[in-house]
This record gives sequence, C-alpha cells and structure tokens, in this order.
Amino acid sequence: MLTKATGWWNFTLTNDFDLDGDLDILVGNLGLNSRIKASHDHPVRLYVGDIDKNDRIDQIMTYYLNGEETLFANKSETEKQFPYIKKDFILAKDFAKATISELFGNDKLETMRVLEASQFANVLLENDGKGNFTVKPLPLKAQLSSMNSAQIIDANGDKLPDVLMAGNFYDCNIQMGRYDADFGTVLINKGKGNFEALPLSIPVKGQVRRIAKVKIKNGDFALVFAKNDAAAQIFRRNL
Repeated sequence: MLTKATGWWNFTLTNDFDLDGDLDILVGNLGLNSRIKASHDHPVRLYVGDIDKNDRIDQIMTYYLNGEETLFANKSETEKQFPYIKKDFILAKDFAKATISELFGNDKLETMRVLEASQFANVLLENDGKGNFTVKPLPLKAQLSSMNSAQIIDANGDKLPDVLMAGNFYDCNIQMGRYDADFGTVLINKGKGNFEALPLSIPVKGQVRRIAKVKIKNGDFALVFAKNDAAAQIFRRNL
C-alpha cells in the first residue's frame, strides 16, 4: 500500500520529480473546491448493498457536517430511491434531523459494504527511496477542480520535469454543482518535490478526459486534449 489516504483518484503520473533517483507519483483527485470535505477522522462514505431487499444494489453517500455523519442526498432524492422514507419522515424538518441510523437502521447498514475517501486534494506521492511515500498536496491553484489527466513537459527550459494538468466534471446533481474551474494548469517544478501552479496562457475549456503527447517531426510534439462532449483541442510545442 503506497498510502493510507483514500480518494476519488482519477489518474497517476509517475516520474522522478525531485531528481533523487527514485520514482514519485502525481495523482489527480476531486480537488478542494467542493461542497464536500474529507479527512481521516471525517471521511466521505459510500454504503453499497441491497438495503431494502428488492434485489437491487443501493448506494448511500454520506459526509460529515458540523461533526455529524450526514446523508448527502436530499429528501426528494432519497424518497425516489427508498419510498418508505416518505411515510416514515413526512416533514422535511424530521428528515433533516434524522441520523443515518434513524433513516436506515444500524442492522441494515452493518450488512452493507463501506467505501471511504479521506483525501480529495490533488497530490504528489513523494518517494523517500525506500518505498515510503509522503502525501504532499499540490498548490491551491491546482485544487480548483477535479483533475483527470496530465503529461510531463519542460515549460521553462530548466530540464526539471514540469507537469501540464487538466480536468473538470459537469455531470453532477444540482446540490453539488459542476466542477468547471480549471482551464489547464501548469505545475512548474521548483525542485525537492515542490511546484508552482500557473494557468495556461491559452485556456482549455470543457471537460478534459485525457491529454496525449503526439510526436510530429524533427523533435516536435503536440499535446492533444480529448474532451467529453466537445471537440479536441491541440497545442503544438517545440522540445
């Protein structure tokens, strides 16, 4: 196990970022610009199982609000999934005050598989050369949205491995709102596992799913940004 931190990981990019002779890992995640927060003591949980015994797998997501584990879905969404909630909790105020145990019952929750996320930051897993990895969150400007892909570049000619990242995710419910604050982010390698996050001079809009580096000729390459529900965007750069 590289780290005990669990997240909604989207990609990994392996390189010797600190040039100490071992491989570090850059990992894309949800980012920190979100309504839901997670930590080791207050993780986001997903309960998975057939809680109402109708031969269908249910998912129940919870997070912590003011120190209390709270259902993420609102009353209307929960009633669609579990019709009995409408009868047991007629008033919205009663539903809002109910604990997870009161809504679903401890006996039922204990039969479900539980998945947890304790870290939503986009991070660098820095290798100490002995197979131990330290979780180092990337700069705040690299936490504005979910990150889905990255490629190694040399943005300033200093031969240190810099990183070009992109992401965003629109298919969220109304409560969450869409993740759309990234327009392409360049991580300038400052050495020793430290980065400075800068925006691209030409913004990349939309939901980037993959960044591919394509060789052209004479040592040139192009970066192709593949997007969901939009045309790809291509940048050409000389090595």
